Amino acid sequence: MDNFVERLSEVICDVLVIGGGTAGPMAALKAKQKNPALKVVLLEKANVKRSGAICMGMDGLNNTVVPGYATPEQYTKEITIANDGIVDQAPVFKYASRCYDIIQELDRFGIRFQKNANGDFDLKKVHHLGTYVLPMPNGDTVKKALYRQIRRERILVSNRFMATRLLTANDGRIAGATAVNTRTAEFLVLRAKTVILCMGAAGRLGLPHSGYLFGTYENPTNSGDGYAMAYHAGAALANLECYQINPLIKDYNGPACAYVAGPFGAYTANSQGNRFIESDYWSGQMMQEFYNELQSGKGPVFLKLNHLHADTVGEIEEILHKVERPSRGRFHQARDTDYRENMIEMHISEIGFC
Repeated sequence: MDNFVERLSEVICDVLVIGGGTAGPMAALKAKQKNPALKVVLLEKANVKRSGAICMGMDGLNNTVVPGYATPEQYTKEITIANDGIVDQAPVFKYASRCYDIIQELDRFGIRFQKNANGDFDLKKVHHLGTYVLPMPNGDTVKKALYRQIRRERILVSNRFMATRLLTANDGRIAGATAVNTRTAEFLVLRAKTVILCMGAAGRLGLPHSGYLFGTYENPTNSGDGYAMAYHAGAALANLECYQINPLIKDYNGPACAYVAGPFGAYTANSQGNRFIESDYWSGQMMQEFYNELQSGKGPVFLKLNHLHADTVGEIEEILHKVERPSRGRFHQARDTDYRENMIEMHISEIGFC
């Protein structure tokens, strides 16, 4: 025990943000800007420069509410319908009300969103009802841009430390967290007046069909540790009955992204090449339609692009293979699969909370 105590490291701060993906850096940034005198610490189990679900980039923002395209009320209704009513509408509405300001701020950071000839944001319709998808031509720079802001505000970043438990005071208040270094096993205690959990979804509730533990639809490091830490600290968990499964590329176990290719003319098709899904964006209805087709004898199901012009397919590949997931392009290259000639077989992902 004496040796353990001697090696124990301790950090004392005003605000501790756990999770260095996308939400975490923004939370740390906002806290520091609100009060520059605060000591803000950002804790991340990987490296903030390239961590989180969009570590290598993102093809676009799938859920944006931009004036002229939609209202917060319309968006809240859409999400409620898509989740069969199992949703907390208050935070959904709050998100919808605030996201346009955040988009403008990210634009100022240098994250380039697609705009039309008038210089306005150019959104695409992929959802059942509204228009919410905003493409990001240079989406691979998101983490770089956020990291620049973190460094500019001189926020203390602690990389390679994985949080394990929240610390609670006698009266139940959260007083900090414990963490362990993922490479050296160094133990760390962080004492904080405020703790913000920004630890992503719980995307690893089941084993991937491929058998590869990191071959998950959701970012594999989104292991649900935030849910577990909150629960152990006494937080109530809600809406967990609304789990999510997704269409994915068979054997690759990554998202098929039919909704990304949809505005270019691609779609989800059965083995006969016929479209059977009304909207390729996720919803309970879409997954039911997917399941019904598999059970009808018309499967397997495919992502169909081979009817498109070669230049159009090239645009889609630029988005999906260079910005969204570079490993996807390598997967198809190894299998000598060409979108211009072949339909891409799809399957169903493991269960996750998104």
